[in-house]
Amino acid sequence: MMAAGYARASGRIAACFVVPGPGLTNALTGMGMAYSESTPLLMFAGQNALAQLGREGDHFHELPNSLAVAGSVCGYAERVSTPCAIPRAVREAMRAMHCRRPRPAYIEVPLDVQSGVAEVETLPREAFSRPAGDAAGIARVAAALGSAERPFIFAGGGVASAEGSQPLARLAELLGAPVVTSMFGRGVISDRHPLALGDGWGRFNLYDELLAQADLVLVVGSRIDIVSDANLGARFPRRILQVDLDPLVVGLRQPVEVAIVGDAAAVLTSLGESLAGGKARECWFDVAGFRQHRRAWMTARAGPVLQVIEDLRAALPEDTIFVDDLTLVGYWMPLLLETYQPRTLIHPGTYGTLGYALPAAIGAKLACPKQPVVAISGDGGFLFTLQELATAVAQKLDLIALVFNDNAYGAIRTYQDRVFRGRRIGSDLVNPDFAKLGEAFGVHSARVEPKALGAAVRRARETGGVWLIEIPFAPEGPPTMVPWMP
Repeated sequence: MMAAGYARASGRIAACFVVPGPGLTNALTGMGMAYSESTPLLMFAGQNALAQLGREGDHFHELPNSLAVAGSVCGYAERVSTPCAIPRAVREAMRAMHCRRPRPAYIEVPLDVQSGVAEVETLPREAFSRPAGDAAGIARVAAALGSAERPFIFAGGGVASAEGSQPLARLAELLGAPVVTSMFGRGVISDRHPLALGDGWGRFNLYDELLAQADLVLVVGSRIDIVSDANLGARFPRRILQVDLDPLVVGLRQPVEVAIVGDAAAVLTSLGESLAGGKARECWFDVAGFRQHRRAWMTARAGPVLQVIEDLRAALPEDTIFVDDLTLVGYWMPLLLETYQPRTLIHPGTYGTLGYALPAAIGAKLACPKQPVVAISGDGGFLFTLQELATAVAQKLDLIALVFNDNAYGAIRTYQDRVFRGRRIGSDLVNPDFAKLGEAFGVHSARVEPKALGAAVRRARETGGVWLIEIPFAPEGPPTMVPWMP
């Protein structure tokens, strides 16, 4: 999870090392998370000696079919059988992560290979590149965009992975097209941009007016995931154009008029160049009016969560990296947090991993030491990985961990109350004193009421070091917090 947080915050690849057997199976949750969220990380695992494999001899750390186990959550998985094979395996792993849809890569090194001696050729440095899209497809998409009267853009995490924020904004301005982002695309266009509409539309009816008027949508760098849009694009206009690095994603949800397989930034740049000769259009949609309507809708439904999130935003610089867990406040973050830069709001998304926030925030801080990093957890999720406070202290990090405590798995309790009329099973928790627990780890600790959170966060940032701040808070979650919740 730390390696995944490192990659999501920085766009760079982190490597991690585990023992075979339990090391691998403990790592599977983080690998599954990274696989689902298109995040690269390189994992090296040890293994018993080659002669011991496949014989089920009850060897230490033995895991049958470990390569298949790891391969289920990787884009590349290989076991090396000689020292000479290691450079090529590393090269192929890097190529898979750089040139295809980014996902974890796994290299397994048996003990006798680790201790082997050989003349090993070091491969020359390679410049990896992604497909830039075919010229004919780009021309067709440009023509379709030019013919549309009321287009909009749906931008996903692939735009962030490709560092495509500038060409996205340029194309939107040329078309006068409002931009909606997926949850993973938050920040690829600043919420201050006059064409930005934000996220959260697929779960509510906020965007009915946009969808009723739009005659074309350009989907770029998004698989149209169910968390960002529970309708999976079913309410999009009939004319859909799609750009994605993964050919399996194109047309997966809805039929498309034109598809381009390629890097989001490269294709967006080419489309902008194709349309640059014409006059930039005025936006056809009332973005300002929509924002007012959206704000009123959120204010009526979010209640005190809106104030908490706005206090957090005001207390911290614009480049702060927020890392959510699956907690009631975390569910609201993509909807309510003003986001100005890509990679500054990291959410566990479709895999939905409890305990993600703290380790991923540690990885993010190691990757981006100059940016403030805040982990946002509930009490239930925090209990999964709170031991990583020791890691944060050992690494001498400046890190703020917020724990919103409602003495429950709040989302599950809400689901049980809504669906089963308050019949609860296993959702209430008996918690430790989190402030004292933080002190036991040697971190600065405090317990504050929600109205004092902004001041507490400012103090933590000024003081530095690792901070654990507990906030007693039991908010309502968003309607349909998760796809299976009515």
